[in-house]
Amino acid sequence: MKQKPIRLLILGVGILSILVTLVWVVFFDGLGKISTSGESNLAVMRLYLNGVTLNEIYGGSKETKYEGNSAEIEDGEMKLDFLDVQVKGRGNSTWSGPKRPLQIKFKKKVDLLGLGKRKKYILLANVVDYSSVRNALMFHMAEMIDEKYRMRGEFIELFVDDDYQGLYYLTTKVEIGKNAVDIRNKYGVLFELDNLWSHVDDCHYSKAGECLVLKEAVFENDDVAKVAAEDFMASFNELEVAAKKRDFAAVSEVIDVRSFAEYFLISEFAVNPDAYVSSFYFYKDGKDDKIHAGPLWDYDYAFSNREWYKTFFSPIKTMAQREQVFAEKNKDSDKRKLMYYLIEIPEFKEEVERIFQEKLSGRKIELELMTARDLVRIKEAALKDERKWRGGEETFLKEGKYLLNWLDRRFDYFEREYGKNKIEENKIENQNEMIFEFRDPVEI
Repeated sequence: MKQKPIRLLILGVGILSILVTLVWVVFFDGLGKISTSGESNLAVMRLYLNGVTLNEIYGGSKETKYEGNSAEIEDGEMKLDFLDVQVKGRGNSTWSGPKRPLQIKFKKKVDLLGLGKRKKYILLANVVDYSSVRNALMFHMAEMIDEKYRMRGEFIELFVDDDYQGLYYLTTKVEIGKNAVDIRNKYGVLFELDNLWSHVDDCHYSKAGECLVLKEAVFENDDVAKVAAEDFMASFNELEVAAKKRDFAAVSEVIDVRSFAEYFLISEFAVNPDAYVSSFYFYKDGKDDKIHAGPLWDYDYAFSNREWYKTFFSPIKTMAQREQVFAEKNKDSDKRKLMYYLIEIPEFKEEVERIFQEKLSGRKIELELMTARDLVRIKEAALKDERKWRGGEETFLKEGKYLLNWLDRRFDYFEREYGKNKIEENKIENQNEMIFEFRDPVEI
C-alpha cells in the first residue's frame, strides 16, 4: 500500500511528459514542415474601396472615415457580401509603417466568423509581433479566467482591391454595447488609461497625473457625459489615495477587486510593457457602481517580445520587482504605478493568487497546445506575410519557437509563486529541464 503514492507520482510525471511531448510534436512537426502549395486554410476578407486607394488612406489622417466601400468574407464554402462598409485607420505607433491596422464598420450588426454581432471590427496588423499570436494568446487566457467582457478574434488573410495585404487578426472592438462592454446606466462610461499618447489625447488627469481618456459614454449628451466623467474621476482619485495607503477596505469601496486582480494576473504573467501605461481600460456603470478593470487589450508587445524589448523579460522575474528597482534608482519610489501599490496589499495579492489557483494552475499544457495550434494554423499565411513585408526574413518560425519556450518557463514560475501545487511542481522541475534539452537552443 505504501508504494501507491509513488506509483501515482510516476504515472503523473509520465502523463505530463506525454502531454508536453505532444505540444512539441504539434508545434515543431506542424510548423517546421513548409507546405509547397503556399496555401492557407484561413478565412479571407476582401475590401473594395470606393473612390480612394489604400495608399491615400495611409497618407491621410487615421480619423478620416471612408464611406461606401464593400466587403466579402470567404470561409470555406461560406461567403458573405456587404455593401456600404465604412473604413478608417486606427492605432498609434502602428499607424506609421507599411502594413497598418484598420477599422471597418457595417450599417447593421453582423456576426463575422462567430465573433458575435457587432457593427465595428478591428483588423490588427500585428506588425511588432513576429509570431502574430500574442494577442490571441492573451484572449485565450482571458477566456480561461472568465474575464467578464473578454475580446475575441480570428485570423484572416486580407485583400484590398484584390491586392494581397497579408495576415491580419480580425477582432471585436473595445466599446460599449450589448455584445461588448454591456453597461446601460445613464451615467455609464468607458475610460482608457493612455499615458503614452497624452500629448495628443483629450486627457482627464487624475491627481497623481495619470492621463485617462473618455472613450465612450452610455448617454452621449454632452452635459450628462460630463457629469459621468467627473463621477468616474472622483472615484479614480479615491482609488489612488487608498491604494497608496495600502487601505484595502477603502480600495474595495471604489473598485471591483476581482476585475483588477484578473487584469494584474494576466498582465504580470504576460510581462506586458503597456500595462498600467496605455490600452488599460476601465468602465463604471453609473454613480452607484464601482470601477471595473478591463477588457484586456493590446498585448502584441507582451509575452517577452524579444525583437522589441530584448533585455526586459526574464520568465522568472516580476514586473513589480523591476518597477521597484527602477523607482529606487530614480529616487522616486513614491510615484510607482497604481497596480504596484495594490499588489502590496495582502488581501489583493490573495485574490490574485486565488484566481490563478482556481482558473490557471495545472493548465500549462492546455495553454501551450492552444498557442501551438494557432501557430500551426497560421503558418502558411504567416510565411506569405513575411515574404511580402519582410523580404522573406524567417522571423515567424524563430519567434514561435521562442514564445513556446518562454511560455513554458513562465508558467512553471507562476506555479511556484502563485500556485497551489508548489511541491508537485518542484518535483517535476527536472523533468521540464530535460525537455528543454530537446528544444532548439534559444536565449531566454
